[in-house]
Amino acid sequence: MRDLFFCLLFIVYSACLMARHESKGFSSLRRNLPNGVYAAALTPMRSDLSCDREQLASHCFDLVERGCAGVALFGTTGEGPSFSVAERISVLDGLIEAGFDARKVILANGSSNLFDTVELARAALKQGCAGVLIAPPSFYKKISDEGVLAFYRGIIERVADPKLRVILYHIPQFSGVPISLSVIEELRKEFPGIVVGIKESEGNLPLTKAILEKFPGFKVFVGNESQIIEAVSLRGAGAICGIANLYPELMCSLYEQGKRGLVPNPPSVEAIFKALNGIPFIPAAKAVMKARQGEIWHAVRPPLVPLDQMRSESFLFNLREYGLEK
Repeated sequence: MRDLFFCLLFIVYSACLMARHESKGFSSLRRNLPNGVYAAALTPMRSDLSCDREQLASHCFDLVERGCAGVALFGTTGEGPSFSVAERISVLDGLIEAGFDARKVILANGSSNLFDTVELARAALKQGCAGVLIAPPSFYKKISDEGVLAFYRGIIERVADPKLRVILYHIPQFSGVPISLSVIEELRKEFPGIVVGIKESEGNLPLTKAILEKFPGFKVFVGNESQIIEAVSLRGAGAICGIANLYPELMCSLYEQGKRGLVPNPPSVEAIFKALNGIPFIPAAKAVMKARQGEIWHAVRPPLVPLDQMRSESFLFNLREYGLEK
């Protein structure tokens, strides 16, 4: 009886200890990254090109209220590479201070610098974010798998925290560096429970299928919205995508349909891609947000430039013709 008593006492103590850790933002020890649609959040900017934190917070709250599982900050759509590490950390801290749930935030690295990425990962962990989205270095080309592995190892080993959750970022059309099946296999073997997924942003559906087949349980988020239904029907985790900024309900409906089974995309998805044909996505998405909410959504950081008035009006006209905008 005495042994049983102490055993029960230890169990109660352990549960209390875990609850205390969770209250301090450490719940990722027991929590997997949730599936669903994460909006690759646009970054609203003032005239001096600083982030408008209040507008960003309002946007993020709105996206979650409209069905998104969370947001990815400072990825490609958020112009992450154009922001300093200090800016990104400050904006993240401000968003959490505004009351946004850190467990619904994925923070992107947007950097080829090993130590900058480590600093960002530590900031994300400090706030209790769901994970970090890490692209491989993007300046040097023809990087070997061993070089890619060395970059990810260097980050994970320097952060040295089992709570870290890494989503690999496959976007070779920008980075020039693909993430191979061999790299995924090795990182999963070396860092199980830390390297938990990948964002496939090349639009390479055969690669998505190969990852899902070879690595059951590995979370695959697609970036190409037209592939959400098929990827999720094959047990993909969902999407981290830019169009969710504009049409979150539609993107979430694609995810829900994928869970039910494979069907063709609704006409509205094809209409969005038709309207975007030949137009750079980030300035186009900001043109829509500007038309809805005002000038705060107009600016982009160089080297990007806003759509000129003619292109903006033409793009918005096409969206209205397809019934996507009022």
